[in-house]
Amino acid sequence: MYSDTGIYSERLMANSNIARSIATGFGIGSLPIAPGTWASLFCALPVFVLPNEFTPWVYAGLAIVSILLGLWSIPRVQPSMGSDPKSVVIDEIAGMSLVCILPTVIHSPWWWLAGFLLFRVFDIAKPWPANIVNDRTEGWAVVLDDLIAAGYTILALQMGFFVLQIATIWLQSP
Repeated sequence: MYSDTGIYSERLMANSNIARSIATGFGIGSLPIAPGTWASLFCALPVFVLPNEFTPWVYAGLAIVSILLGLWSIPRVQPSMGSDPKSVVIDEIAGMSLVCILPTVIHSPWWWLAGFLLFRVFDIAKPWPANIVNDRTEGWAVVLDDLIAAGYTILALQMGFFVLQIATIWLQSP
């Protein structure tokens, strides 16, 4: 009698390897020190080489793709890697991609640096409600806490930009 369990297990293993590659940002998550920071940096650096008119679209597409790939890959690697291991960095790529959509981040290296640093601070600190989401173990929660960090980063950058605009207007008035 013919059995296809060998073919099934080969497909399962291939699926697992693909999921691991995606979840770890194609190996960035395997770096021994601060893999989330390295993944965020790797994600944000193309801002400096992409044409400005295409950058928001590239990062919007990357955010959507990395969110979807994260939602697919993370639950597949959790049984072997744990609920939210440091080596899973696709969620950092998703969050940093959202930050890199902002025009201020695209057009100024100082705002880019502020966005990068603020994203890492919010991702590590996990302010409410990210701390509540972080306590959950589902794959969607692993992605969502980084999207919340991105939201806080975007809010902080926009508030900072607004304050600087008001200060500039105030200083220029007679």
